[in-house]
Amino acid sequence: MTRTEKLLYTLVVLVVSFILFLFFQNFEKINSDINKFITSMKEPKINIPNDKTIYNRKYSYKTVHETNNFIPKNIDDLKNIYYTILNKGWDEFTFYCDKDYESCADDVKTIANDSEYINLINNYVSPFNSYKKYNTVITNDNEINVTLEKLYTKDEINKINEKLDKIFNDLEIHDTISSTNIKKLHDYVINNIKYDEEYKENNRESISNKAYGALFNGIALCSGYTDTFALMLDRLSIPNFKVTSEEHVWNVIYYNGKWTHIDATWDDDEINKNNQHNFYMITTEELLKKDKEEHNFNINDYLELK
Repeated sequence: MTRTEKLLYTLVVLVVSFILFLFFQNFEKINSDINKFITSMKEPKINIPNDKTIYNRKYSYKTVHETNNFIPKNIDDLKNIYYTILNKGWDEFTFYCDKDYESCADDVKTIANDSEYINLINNYVSPFNSYKKYNTVITNDNEINVTLEKLYTKDEINKINEKLDKIFNDLEIHDTISSTNIKKLHDYVINNIKYDEEYKENNRESISNKAYGALFNGIALCSGYTDTFALMLDRLSIPNFKVTSEEHVWNVIYYNGKWTHIDATWDDDEINKNNQHNFYMITTEELLKKDKEEHNFNINDYLELK
């Protein structure tokens, strides 16, 4: 071996030794990075819809929570995903069960088949994001696909927003949260909308149960009153949600540090025409003292009211 070859050999040995030294010095980090890379290659990719979610509520609730984790590990994660899909206003979304979550498919079926629970979380989203129909499909690969048909069409939403623009302008309400503005909106609803007593005879249930019928026909069912008032409150960024009993639905709002009930439908009732604020910003105790039949709701479902 020539002198040059010996020098080259020595250099190679030194370089290899140095590389091995660095490798063993950082073995744990290198091994961790490799495992993370392998795991990332195995994990399914979640495609987040690019749609602008301008009606996504950002209020802080106790009953429901948004999530960024779309690979659920337990049933609470699943519930958060379902609420997020609704609150974001997504028409379709696909997510995947965690590989160690063995009961995931069964839990998805439990939630998807529980119409009372889906209706409950629907009460916490903007009326514009609420659903008319929903469907859940589970594949053998633990892929979960949820599709929704919205209650309000895009055309209805555009027309309702134009109408609300005019109402807010006429009432001189400009994004200010105040008891005066809340009362103005409440009074507008009860003075400009009448309960649709003949919805069955005239086949108007599909329109009278929405804000569209309330604002453009001047008649509504309790859900039409409630959606209209909810949309108005959302414009002022006043936290609110709907409460449903077996027979009725009304609004709950958060103002001045507490949650209170507002039932515009019953304030518009002929019985209460001499007291149009009988069901206005009252506590649960006060509500149930006034009526225990149509307002007999399950308080355990609404953690904000407990």
